[in-house]
Amino acid sequence: MTAVALSALFLGSVFTMSISSIDALRCAKEHVAAGQVLEQRIESLRIANWQEVTSPAWVAANILNTDALGTAPLRNLSETLTLVPYGSTAVGDTTLTRSGGNTTIVNSTSLLTENAVKVTWTLNFTGAPNNRSVTRQIVTILAQGGVAK
Repeated sequence: MTAVALSALFLGSVFTMSISSIDALRCAKEHVAAGQVLEQRIESLRIANWQEVTSPAWVAANILNTDALGTAPLRNLSETLTLVPYGSTAVGDTTLTRSGGNTTIVNSTSLLTENAVKVTWTLNFTGAPNNRSVTRQIVTILAQGGVAK
């Protein structure tokens, strides 16, 4: 009886460790996927010319029009892109959001005459464990000649 009880206790703890290990692996997979999506999105902006980068309509139609590769593990994914003049006295920003496959231009400011913009790209998704809300973000400076920082 004692041996059976100890065996049951041991197997129960092994199953519990397995479940928590699977949750940890799923969480890591989601964070890697989010990082990959953010890198792809920033790279898409980096290779675009300045007129395209500073045009919210172009960004919405050509970058945010499709899911980035690797978004499959990210449940309830929403993206927010904010472009703010950098090193300038200009006030205002351009903000775009994408959720459920739909892109919306929330706010639009003329950035064409700026020399650089601060790019903030934020991903929000439901992640493991326990369906918690997760936010990942990347911030970079994009100048007319490419990524400055």
